[in-house]
Amino acid sequence: MRKQQKTIKSRGSIPAPKRRAPRRPRDWNRINRALRTIAFVGLVVELGILLFANPYLRVTKVRVDGTQTLTPAQVYAEARVPARRNIFRLALQEPFARRLERDPLIDHAARRIQLPDTLILTVAERQPFATLAADGQFWLLDRKGVPYQTLDKPYPDVPLVAVQRAPAEGDIALGRPLHTRWLAQTYSLMDLLARDRTLEASKISVDQNANICLNRKDNLQILLGQPEGLPQKIALAEAAVAANGGTIAHRAAYIDVSCPDLPVWKPRSDTEQDRLPARDAGRHSRSSEAAQPF
Repeated sequence: MRKQQKTIKSRGSIPAPKRRAPRRPRDWNRINRALRTIAFVGLVVELGILLFANPYLRVTKVRVDGTQTLTPAQVYAEARVPARRNIFRLALQEPFARRLERDPLIDHAARRIQLPDTLILTVAERQPFATLAADGQFWLLDRKGVPYQTLDKPYPDVPLVAVQRAPAEGDIALGRPLHTRWLAQTYSLMDLLARDRTLEASKISVDQNANICLNRKDNLQILLGQPEGLPQKIALAEAAVAANGGTIAHRAAYIDVSCPDLPVWKPRSDTEQDRLPARDAGRHSRSSEAAQPF
């Protein structure tokens, strides 16, 4: 009996077998996402090889648009287009616009491609707006106040801006805007004159004290003085020129509106009257009168 009890006790101490944990289900969504990512990367690699290593997508033609004074050959040389480079690599890596815009004659430039093998360079050249004269030198200016070309004489059909003060060394550089107060004031004056052709200027002079004098195309001088109050001064000068059927304009040596509260005009001298065309000189008696208000 004791032996049997001992055996039973020994059997009772045997541990029960462990139950296996249930298997976790596979995350098929994560697996699908990973497969799609791998497929996308492979597609991108194949597309890159197709676009950047394809021998049929090499630049063999270059077209230049927008030239006026420059020639397409000059633009091509300044752009430094590599020979037979992949068209997409060329468009992405080569700074054609920046290279071309270093030329003072070019305002801005752009590039585009035309598959499979053509690069198109488009340039916009600066347009003449005024001639700057200073210290016996001439520069052609664009609408932004950028000197872009040196000249031997004033450019035709644009106003001449003459300044008496000599520019300091380095003040005027081709392709770099002039940030000077007198030029900004002169450009404001030119904008006012563009609204009405009555005072169409051939020359605008600025002295060392920033006083402005306007020369009309018939050599009539209009003294504007300091640049403050330009709209009022221009309106007074236009009214004087148009008054009495243009009598003052034909007789005056100059019109002075530098003081808007007391504008005056001075008749031409006998010598100046003699230089007038016969049709104008015969209208008025010769006179050497002093300046008079109007």
